[in-house]
Amino acid sequence: MDWFHVSLFFHLLGVGMIFTLLFAGPIIEANFRWENDIRMKQHAAKMLRSVGLLSPFGALVLILSGIGNMIFLNINIGDLFGADAWLGIKLFFFIILLGIGMVVSPKTARQRAMLLDQMNQVNPPEDASDKLEALNSKQTVFFVLNWVLVVIIVLITLFKP
Repeated sequence: MDWFHVSLFFHLLGVGMIFTLLFAGPIIEANFRWENDIRMKQHAAKMLRSVGLLSPFGALVLILSGIGNMIFLNINIGDLFGADAWLGIKLFFFIILLGIGMVVSPKTARQRAMLLDQMNQVNPPEDASDKLEALNSKQTVFFVLNWVLVVIIVLITLFKP
């Protein structure tokens, strides 16, 4: 086995980590929404945050192994805008996916956790349910957008336009 195959193995491992998030996230989110008890919602939110911790590691593995793959295939940065432009486009969508997964979505998760803590108090805010519904809608948009981006990335990888 040569180093390229090792790098390729780690790239596929990173893809598996990202797909784990893509499948587990909506399932846990559905559990969160079906629960009526605030404490159970808090538990589901903690599970979602725990699964979300896999995101930076999956992204790091993908980035490092992707760089390794480029080295082993003799692809340089200039090629991303020329002969291998498909790879540059794929990288662009991956950066957007990273931005959502590592910046935007965790912020929404923190806001939801704080709101659930407030809702678990003796006198919860009157508009807490409306705020929670708005945050839930935002999270749904993130899940859908993540899937759209991943499908685009996979299609670019398969068909290399």
